[in-house]
Amino acid sequence: MIITDDYIIPSDKQMDILELVYKFRFINRKQIQYLMGHKDARRINAWLKDLVEHKYLGRIYSHKLLENTKPAIYYLANEGIGWVRVNHYEDEPYKVKRFYQDKHASERFINHCISLCDLYIKYQELAKKNKGVCLIGTSTELWYEEELKNIRPDACIEVQPEDGDDIDYKAPPSFLLELIEQYVPMYALRYKIDRYIAFKSETEAWDIYATEDLKSIHIRMVLPDQKKLNRIKKYIQRRLNESYDVDGLTFFLTTNQQVKEKGLTDGLWQEVKEE
Repeated sequence: MIITDDYIIPSDKQMDILELVYKFRFINRKQIQYLMGHKDARRINAWLKDLVEHKYLGRIYSHKLLENTKPAIYYLANEGIGWVRVNHYEDEPYKVKRFYQDKHASERFINHCISLCDLYIKYQELAKKNKGVCLIGTSTELWYEEELKNIRPDACIEVQPEDGDDIDYKAPPSFLLELIEQYVPMYALRYKIDRYIAFKSETEAWDIYATEDLKSIHIRMVLPDQKKLNRIKKYIQRRLNESYDVDGLTFFLTTNQQVKEKGLTDGLWQEVKEE
């Protein structure tokens, strides 16, 4: 970090950290270290300490017994929000207002952000294993995308070959991701499904988020338990069968527990599409 009498400039590595915090809203030290590909935790901690001391980041850490072994969680503080405004919303500064509320965020929201990052890391690991690269656009980055305003997915994930090589596993190269929490009521989940169907049938630009052949759009949903998965699976099937212009709209369902037990294997997802 460069410090003068008039301003403070984060180093290139610290700006990489700010980008990650901006992307995920809440992210812990271990996740930052993995995504930056840095083996030295001491160096990461030094950069983070510097960013916290100069008000670029806020830090959440518990000193309670059994909780003090968990890595610290970071979010944007005032200087960091200013940095995001200059680098992402210079022409529309009003868009950073929501970041000022992160210091009062609920534990539910924080855990949701951490879980999203964990799942993205799993996709990163799978992509690397198969000589690919995994890219993500999170809900923070997609918030003002006009085409997605009625569905607000947690993320859009794209898997690309590395150096032109073919990826030799069956995951679709592009899909929208939803992490459904236990507290989300069924009526809200049914409404979200209806919005996805409308998105496919009514939105002309849906193919921006389609698979590589531009013929399909894949929605991957991680449900909190098997009971909720079974209920929403029946609803999705019924709505697809009675709707028009849903060719290529396919839902893939699984649960948190299955992700933990199986990882991102071929047998993880239950496919639901128009019959």
